[in-house]
Amino acid sequence: MPLSRWVPSTAALLLALALSHSAAAQAPAAPVAPTSLAPTSLAPTLAATRAGFSFDEAPPATVNVSAARMGRREGRALALVGGAAVIAGILIGDDAGTVIAIGGAGIGLYGLYIWQR
Repeated sequence: MPLSRWVPSTAALLLALALSHSAAAQAPAAPVAPTSLAPTSLAPTLAATRAGFSFDEAPPATVNVSAARMGRREGRALALVGGAAVIAGILIGDDAGTVIAIGGAGIGLYGLYIWQR
C-alpha cells in the first residue's frame, strides 16, 4: 500500500493519544465528606406527574354556550342522524361515501356530546 494512505490515519491516532487524558485523571476522586442535608427521596411524587402549570383553585368547567342551549332530545336526534350518515356513506362507497361517512361521524359524536352532558 502506498504511504499516503497511512499518513492521515496515523496522524489521527497520534493526535488522539496526545490529547487524551492520563489514567490518573480518570481515577475516582477522593471521597467527599457527608453533608448535614437530609436524604432526598427518589420515589415518584404527585407533583412530578403534572406537566405545565397547575393552580390550586381552578375555575369550574363551563359548557359550550351553543351546547347549553340545546336540549337532550336534540343531541339524541343529531347522534341518530350522524349514525345514519355513517351507514349511508359506507353503502355509497368511493370518495363521496367516505366524505359522507366522516361528516356523519362528526355529527354523531357532537350529538353524543350534547346528549350525554
